[in-house]
Order: sequence, then structure tokens, then C-alpha cells
Amino acid sequence: MSLASVHGPQFTDICSPLGRSSISMSSSLSDLVGSPLEISVDNVLTIEELRQHMGSCFTCGVSWTDDHVSLDCSECGGYSVERPCPLCDGQCGVQWKRDFTMSHATGKARWLGVCPSYPEAAAAAVNNVANTAASCAAAAATQMRLATELCARLEQLSASASSASTHI
Repeated sequence: MSLASVHGPQFTDICSPLGRSSISMSSSLSDLVGSPLEISVDNVLTIEELRQHMGSCFTCGVSWTDDHVSLDCSECGGYSVERPCPLCDGQCGVQWKRDFTMSHATGKARWLGVCPSYPEAAAAAVNNVANTAASCAAAAATQMRLATELCARLEQLSASASSASTHI
């Protein structure tokens, strides 16, 4: 008789490199073959549907790619896919493009473009990106340190709880 096995990670595997236990679920191969597999295609998006979804406001639902916009929505920001340069109020004639990813992530309109009238603004933007990357790395390091500390505390609590239960 053939067996199939599925293993999932344990909390101890995440917190401690020493913990190597796992949960297993076994079933005979004949049971797996005999049961009908149901594949649902209801939740599958086509490329076109995904593109339409990403080109729409997550806050109010209007379609930016269809040039729809909500004037009172912070994610829309009053414009659809393009807008005049926000640094010089369009005097330079450059159209900035919506940064879909950042607009969705922050819930506020974010734009990509360079204003030729303000070269120092472009330099400041590059510095801002570098500062943001450095602060993200610092935040990630802090989170990792806190997670490690939390795991150590949980292991201590677990050890003290198990020793207290053996004394009772």
C-alpha cells in the first residue's frame, strides 16, 4: 500500500533551529485516486481582469484606465492615469503617470515623472528613495530582532510552564 504525506511547519520550527517536529497527515494512494478532485475556476482572474482590477481605485472603485475619477477620493487624487506635473502645476508640459502600486499601497495618489523646471526636485526624489530604502532596512532589522526576542521569551515561558506542571 502506498502512502502520501503532507508536512506543515511547527511554531517551534519558526522560533527555534533546534525544534524539528512536524505534523503529518497520511492517506492511502487508493483513497486519493478514488476521491474526485474539484477544481474551481470561479476565483481565477484573466490577465485582462487583473489589468482592469489594478487600473481601478481600491478605495472608491472607479476605473482609472477608463478615465474615470472621483474628486473626493484621496487614492484618486482628482486624476485618472495621467496628470500635469504637480511640481510646477503643469507649466513644464510634462504629464506624470500614476504609480498604481504605490497608489494602491498607500491609499493616496502617487505619481511618477520628472519636472525639467525643477532638477533639484529630481535629486531630492533620488535621495528620498535612498533614505526610504535605508529606513525600511532598519525597520526590518528591528522587526527581526523583536521576533527573535519574542521567540526566546516564549521558549522560556514554555519551559517554565512545563516545569511548573511537573511539580504539581
